[in-house]
Amino acid sequence: MDEARQSTINYLRSLIDEVKPIERVVLIDDIFGLLRVVLWLKTDDKDELRKRINEELKEKASPYWSEEIYFAPSEDEVEELFYERAWNEGLNDDSSESLRIVDRYRSHGSWLQSTVKSPWKVTGKRGGPPIIVFYSFKGGVGRSTALSSFAIQRTRMGEKVTVIDFDLDAPGIGVLLAADSKGTTAPWGVLDYMLERPYGKVVLGDYVHACRREEVTGSGEIKVIPAGQMDERYPSKLSRIDFEIPQNGQKLHPFILLLNQIRDELKPDWLLIDARAGLSEAAGLLLGGLAHMYVVFGTSSEQSWQGIRLILRRLGYQRVLEGESQLECLLVQAMITDVSEVAKSAIESFKDRARDEFAQYYYSADPENEEDEEDKDFWYVRDSDDEYAPHVPVAIRYQQFLAHFDVIDDVADRLTESPGYPDLAERITSRFGK
Repeated sequence: MDEARQSTINYLRSLIDEVKPIERVVLIDDIFGLLRVVLWLKTDDKDELRKRINEELKEKASPYWSEEIYFAPSEDEVEELFYERAWNEGLNDDSSESLRIVDRYRSHGSWLQSTVKSPWKVTGKRGGPPIIVFYSFKGGVGRSTALSSFAIQRTRMGEKVTVIDFDLDAPGIGVLLAADSKGTTAPWGVLDYMLERPYGKVVLGDYVHACRREEVTGSGEIKVIPAGQMDERYPSKLSRIDFEIPQNGQKLHPFILLLNQIRDELKPDWLLIDARAGLSEAAGLLLGGLAHMYVVFGTSSEQSWQGIRLILRRLGYQRVLEGESQLECLLVQAMITDVSEVAKSAIESFKDRARDEFAQYYYSADPENEEDEEDKDFWYVRDSDDEYAPHVPVAIRYQQFLAHFDVIDDVADRLTESPGYPDLAERITSRFGK
């Protein structure tokens, strides 16, 4: 299937270069993996071209070629609407501005949507708190622990922090930052909010609890929105969630409504979101552009780098192709061995690999002249020399004391002091001038 798709793309690129009357082309890859083509043509001589394309793609893309070729513009208004929608939904091809590719899908659609914007800017009259997503491609790398550390550090400094547990498939941080040492949480959570909010306004307090324990937060508190109660109804609720952002702009997704309500009612200084690991629908929603920063956790394993590469394409390369600046990103090297000599080598190796991966999949090529930079907030290859560039990782070593503890009260102080965690907090806050 992959080979058929790529062969079709290569053929369409050459066809566009050769047949000058072709203005633009959309390749549609449907939910069954079948390929069809829409062409905008300046001439009425379509039959010969249709025959030629069909014969070529029968050979190059069988059995995935559908033999469906559509020509635009069309006199039929419905057909024309379909063609234009396909073009507008398509992603730009790497090599041809006249070619776009549309994927039709059953699931994981949130990963394939075009870029979306954060519901607010961090500065200005209508601004709000930085929205920061903590994400890892692989689980078990200390993502939730690092988020908790940052939340505790900022709360102890007198700032207001709100945490959302959006690891809906395997919730945890809602209990980690529970209302008490018994693990008490709000009676409902983000899952319930997303199902109930479309039917009318809700009382936010029903979905929030406060982690207010001196051993953890000092004199402050962390407002927490858990995933929801892990009872027998949880799986059925999860199956009803639609993670795709409406594209018509007429209706806000329930999760965006939640973010707006948090900003307006809780008024936090920081809004932290614990994301689901891997290529989950929930993570896809977050990684589309809702946040102001993405803290991405990885290890030295090749599996981890494969995942990081996908994320960098989502946060960087794909957006640059669409004319958008990259999403702010901060890389964390997690689970580093505590053997000093081995750790030193691992850190240097990871940093070198990160520079190469970011150069290929995140940073934009340096502009040829200053005018190209006007009103653009891009990260360029030349920026990789900055000591705070996104690819420069924060190193967090494996801590044995974090492997076994009953409640966060027992380790809260060490979480604010252990090597790596203060550095991570400093890198995050400096990006927002705090």
